[in-house]
Amino acid sequence: MKALQAAIDRAGQDPERPVYHFRPPAQWMNDPNGTIYYRGWHHLFYQLNPFGAEWNHMHWGHARSRDLVNWEHLPIALGPSKEKGEEHVFSGGAVPGPDGRPRLFYTSIGRRDPEQWMAIPEDEELVRWRKYEHNPVLTLAAHGGVRVAEWRDPFLFAAGGTTYMVCGGNLRERGGAAAVQLYEAADAELTRWRYRGVVFEYRNQDVYNFECPNLFPLDGKWVLLVSPHRPCEYFIGSLDLERARFEPAAQGTLDAGDAYASNISRDANGRVILWLWGRTRTDPGKGWNGVMVLPRILRIGEDGYLRQMPAPEFTQLRGPEVHFSAATLGAAPLVLSPKLAGDTLDIEARFDLGSARRVGLRLRCPSGKGSGAAGVAVTYDTGGYLSAGAARVFLGRGAQVTLRVLLDKRVLEVYANDGERALFTALEARPDNRGVEAFAEGGQARLIDLTGWPMRPARFSLERFRP
Repeated sequence: MKALQAAIDRAGQDPERPVYHFRPPAQWMNDPNGTIYYRGWHHLFYQLNPFGAEWNHMHWGHARSRDLVNWEHLPIALGPSKEKGEEHVFSGGAVPGPDGRPRLFYTSIGRRDPEQWMAIPEDEELVRWRKYEHNPVLTLAAHGGVRVAEWRDPFLFAAGGTTYMVCGGNLRERGGAAAVQLYEAADAELTRWRYRGVVFEYRNQDVYNFECPNLFPLDGKWVLLVSPHRPCEYFIGSLDLERARFEPAAQGTLDAGDAYASNISRDANGRVILWLWGRTRTDPGKGWNGVMVLPRILRIGEDGYLRQMPAPEFTQLRGPEVHFSAATLGAAPLVLSPKLAGDTLDIEARFDLGSARRVGLRLRCPSGKGSGAAGVAVTYDTGGYLSAGAARVFLGRGAQVTLRVLLDKRVLEVYANDGERALFTALEARPDNRGVEAFAEGGQARLIDLTGWPMRPARFSLERFRP
């Protein structure tokens, strides 16, 4: 806690640090962990290195929010128990315990095989946590003759009055047999678990392993999310708990950009909320590295594929509205600044491709008019591909596209056609580059309409965060 506190001022001095994406007080963060809604609060735990702005010394940071936007930093929840051989507290999940209070489950890493451990809250606010006295609650021995490599990242869910756990890994030391393992709680205290088998296996030689699996019901189906050391993927299908088998009927890319390591929570209104780590690859000397992708609300579209949009609560950060009427886009870009300019923006736009090869927006442009240069370009092309910086995903061919673009200093999120595709990407730009342009290439296109808002910073309270 003292090491993290000492880095706060340095992290705050970087003008390019995002201001409305969740971030820790300072230093390195990665995977979201133990995301759960409890007594009016969204609780977010996350992988944290308190001692530096690069990966190491994994702890669980902790924060809570009433509205998903403004956050209260809480003391570090979990750290390695060195006296018990722990070197890292790896990722995991949360589930209500027999007393209604959440239990945290995580992968304990040391100079031994990985183990699954549990932690119990010591107060109703979930600020103080203690590890279960008889950890581990699950070891590799539970698999019998099944050898699971890279075994980690428990995620928990309840169904039919029973609590279940899934973990990632692979069934082949060399990779190529990524799999999700299923376990069933054998007691109400969640201290004993029974192995049910391989609930899903992905025979693909290009996929080494599954990390951070999430299995949950949504809109009458079951959804499986996996992080396969490349862009996260999702599968939609059915789950037979008697047979312990998940059968996919649809598959897609969750986010083809710099987002990774998913987790899921469900709020009081039944909304399913997706959490993702946003990789920023920041110079560790700046005292910070990584953010959370904006929490996304999930649903299944009429076509049977996933839809994801940022939580609508973020509209509270919008400043004065700026609107642009229809315009033809051709050889010269349409310069939207200074009317719409900045490094923290929310933009909604509709385009018609017309005869153009591609159409889109340039953000973080130099101040000169019609520069054609940008920190990042967001485009849609005749091949049906959506791009944001270096990230690219197939959206589907069409004459028109609707975009929601959220810029926050050096990170960007793009949502196309009401959440059919979503991209998170990091960008590089000069701090004084704040221009915005709409453009077309290879012909004429049409800007149907565009509305933008400057975005105010979210609030991050340190009142409860004390060494």
